[in-house]
Amino acid sequence: MNLLSTTRRRLATAAATAALVGVSVAGALAAQAAGATGVVNTKGTPGPALTVRQQPTAASAAIGSPADGARVTITCQTYGQSVTGTYGTSTVWDRLKSGGYVSDAYVRTGSDGLVAPLCAGTTTPEQGTPSAKVKAVIAAAKSMTGKYPYSWGGGNAYGPTKGICCSPSGIDDRNTVGFDCSGLMEYAFYQGAKVRVSSTSRSQYADGPRVPISRLRAGDMVFWSDSTRSASRIHHVALYIGDGTIVEADRVSGPDIRVRAFSTSETGVMPYAVRPVS
Repeated sequence: MNLLSTTRRRLATAAATAALVGVSVAGALAAQAAGATGVVNTKGTPGPALTVRQQPTAASAAIGSPADGARVTITCQTYGQSVTGTYGTSTVWDRLKSGGYVSDAYVRTGSDGLVAPLCAGTTTPEQGTPSAKVKAVIAAAKSMTGKYPYSWGGGNAYGPTKGICCSPSGIDDRNTVGFDCSGLMEYAFYQGAKVRVSSTSRSQYADGPRVPISRLRAGDMVFWSDSTRSASRIHHVALYIGDGTIVEADRVSGPDIRVRAFSTSETGVMPYAVRPVS
């Protein structure tokens, strides 16, 4: 490992992505606060009208039918019956300003995630069984627990490495072999799924693909910023492994690479998780 080039790569990637991500996250949060719009897209040229249902299920009474290509206003989103449509299979349903629900699988919103607030009373769907790749990523991360110390700038896709100088608090880890938080993510995703992720927590968040934290499931990366939850201030990342727990590398008392309990209400947790594999 070339420590100098790794240092420059980490710093350059973080600087290049911070401003862009800050703008995009702010825009996404503003859009969610105000609701969103979408365009009906059914299969065909033109496709048939899209049926609006009284409840988020295809068995519910039909109460409307916007034409293919019609723009609709989405006041909130919820989870309901799984539907396969133009944009794949989705359990997300859009509550329209005009009343009723349509499957998000037939609405172009510009995002694969939620674009409007969750409707009142929405229950997040069960996570389901993780895929074989996700299980392998989790196993790779857990295999490092208790074995190495935290090392600022340490770790990559192939394993633990010496760190760099110096951490924000001035600690020199050039002679410490181990992982920092993002280095552990690089290792877990490459060893478990042969997926390359970037080398800093900020660039990992920027690269995505992002999903709302409300849809968190095993195998997702979760991120921490300061209390403002600004993407430009992200300082930590961990792997969510299900059942309210994460694997992380952190400079703490006790094992630096550890499994611990996690809550999305922790201070600074970012509004989106990143899902490199599904």
